[in-house]
Amino acid sequence: MDQEEPKITVKVKNQAGSSMLFRINPAAQLRKLMLSYCDWNELVVDDVRFSCNGRDLHRDDTPKLVKMEEGDVIDAVPIMDQEGPKKISVFVRGSRNETTMYRINPAAPLGKLMQAYSDSIGLPVDDVRFIYGGRQLQRDATPQQDTMPQGDRGPGDDDEGGVGSQAWESN
Repeated sequence: MDQEEPKITVKVKNQAGSSMLFRINPAAQLRKLMLSYCDWNELVVDDVRFSCNGRDLHRDDTPKLVKMEEGDVIDAVPIMDQEGPKKISVFVRGSRNETTMYRINPAAPLGKLMQAYSDSIGLPVDDVRFIYGGRQLQRDATPQQDTMPQGDRGPGDDDEGGVGSQAWESN
């Protein structure tokens, strides 16, 4: 029986600098890593270009084949077509002025984003208000309905843009 090679840890990084770590078998195809990354970030795998050390990566490549080593960084860059991005960036600014970016479909209801943000700050979604343009957003609202341009944060939010949130914490 062949001895399995020790797994290596690689980082997949997007253009905004956010990253995810993966432990992978050097002889395994990169397909699972790419699909996992895209699933987690709500991206379509065919709409993302993966590269490492200046080389484009393909689903059937293996870390061993492309000479990846422990700690290598894989860049994940969305491929833009003539129609423009299929997802937009929505920024949520919390009550402590921290900002979180979400990539969402402009026609998708904001409920999933609201739930994800509420989970990330440890509060029930019903205890967090999401404000845009001076009014509270509902879970079934979409960025498209609210004419929320990509990267917009609403009035009074400096020169950065997105949905403001206000958490109501009980003492």
